[in-house]
Amino acid sequence: MVMRTLSSPILWLLIMSMAACTPNQTPSEYRGGWAGTIQESNPFSFSIDLELNATDPWVRFTGKDTVTILPLQAEDSKYLVARFEDQLTFRLDTNGGNLTAFVHAGHHLSHLPLEPTGPNAWSGHWDLLIEGTTTSPTLYLSMDSLGQDQYGVSTFFKEPSYHYMWINDFLLQEDRFLSFREIRSNIQFSGELKESRIDLTLQFLLEKTDVAMQRMPYDEWDIGGYATTARERPPEQPFADLIRAVENDTLERTHAVVIAQGGEVILEEYFDNFLSSTPHDTRSMSKSFASTALGLAIEDGLISSENELMMDYFSEGYPEVDWSEGKDRITLHHLLSMTSGLDGNEGHYQNQEDWTAAVLNSEMMHAPGDTGRYRSGNPHLIGPILTSVLENERLEFYLHRRLFGPLGITNYRLQTSHEDVPYFGGGWFFTPMDLVKFGQLYLNQGQTQAERLLPKAWVEKSFLQYNRLEGTKDNNAYGYLFWHYTYPVKGKGIVSIEGRGAGGQYLFIIPELDMVAAITSGNYRNGKIFQPERIMEEFILPKLVK
Repeated sequence: MVMRTLSSPILWLLIMSMAACTPNQTPSEYRGGWAGTIQESNPFSFSIDLELNATDPWVRFTGKDTVTILPLQAEDSKYLVARFEDQLTFRLDTNGGNLTAFVHAGHHLSHLPLEPTGPNAWSGHWDLLIEGTTTSPTLYLSMDSLGQDQYGVSTFFKEPSYHYMWINDFLLQEDRFLSFREIRSNIQFSGELKESRIDLTLQFLLEKTDVAMQRMPYDEWDIGGYATTARERPPEQPFADLIRAVENDTLERTHAVVIAQGGEVILEEYFDNFLSSTPHDTRSMSKSFASTALGLAIEDGLISSENELMMDYFSEGYPEVDWSEGKDRITLHHLLSMTSGLDGNEGHYQNQEDWTAAVLNSEMMHAPGDTGRYRSGNPHLIGPILTSVLENERLEFYLHRRLFGPLGITNYRLQTSHEDVPYFGGGWFFTPMDLVKFGQLYLNQGQTQAERLLPKAWVEKSFLQYNRLEGTKDNNAYGYLFWHYTYPVKGKGIVSIEGRGAGGQYLFIIPELDMVAAITSGNYRNGKIFQPERIMEEFILPKLVK
């Protein structure tokens, strides 16, 4: 039984029960919370080897116990592609001298850095799940009722460095054997309801890992919880009070703080199982990258300007859309500034098979340009638009060639939509230091040490205030997918241009102080999503403002 994806990480899946699992228990008795420990520190970690000979090129995935070898075949005269059933796609660009590779599993596109190992041979390493320092990750399982003889299933990792899960394709056979798929990673789960436990097997490619689930009430779950160990630091550390506040949980679930001023890193600290090499889910901060991507496309002549009409890119492919009531006047500027008027709410369109169609067919809340309403459907549409103008290049490869590669950003993964296009609404993973590199590009008005990536004029346009977002905490001014906020410090108002994501993901660009900072967090469910603003106002800016 296949169900459509929901925007919540909890996907309720209905099944009917008719018989007992065991002579003494029925499926209804398994309702509630369960927990188990996976013995491997990082299950589904693979060494990847490439052999690009002229006759039969291949890619090999070597896991803990198994080896999977897949043939590489030409696709669109530009890429070499290998697939494993419907679970994984490996795609390689061999043009331009440097190899660029992505591993696509579920809704995640992971960039794969490759190193030469011999003639026509390269290698790399890929972790399906984001790795931290956890020795034995804990898996939570929820079996809940939606009504009489109906059930829902959801799973979570306790550890904050492992991504949350969306469950689909749940099936219960003989009221005893269960299976389901995690759609963000494409991990396949199978298991059996035993008398006092649930035995689960997780499988990806040919690799498997087992976990025995025991009952654990929901109020004992600690999703995202991890004990931060205090470390000795030099007494002259200027941000010692900030570090202590994180370590004693005054600033709870802060995962990283990285600050650069004058182009030099002045603070780099990681907490709660996170390493400098651990990409973090930036949630809606990914929206700011949509602004950059569109600016690059305009600079490259793929799009004439942000004043082009949105319907010019969709009217032919979506003939069912009613372009009346102002939809025919929506421009790319309106998408960038959240003023399109479209009610493109994630909670609606992510329930549909075609996210783009759902956004285009959504109701108009107001005329284009009248007011600002924060809706993820606006930046989402930029992905299909860019895909349509690229023609011979996939969007992820374009982004790496034009943005991430020149910035030295290699350790990242992009969330995709149902259309397998990078999703600009949210869910991209970057290390905090790489976020600082991105912010530094804007602080330097589009210039890197080696070249100009973005026109100065586009950076200036991106930082203008086009509207105020109705319904937000501070009625913030908003630019081209960047937030504006002013921090009161020592009698001054310090203006910050920000990328923001749920749970406390913040990128701060503060031109007045020649400063960029990234703060990542795990405050998704405790009401402290704005905690990075407090950190900036109380712990960082007072040290830097004269």
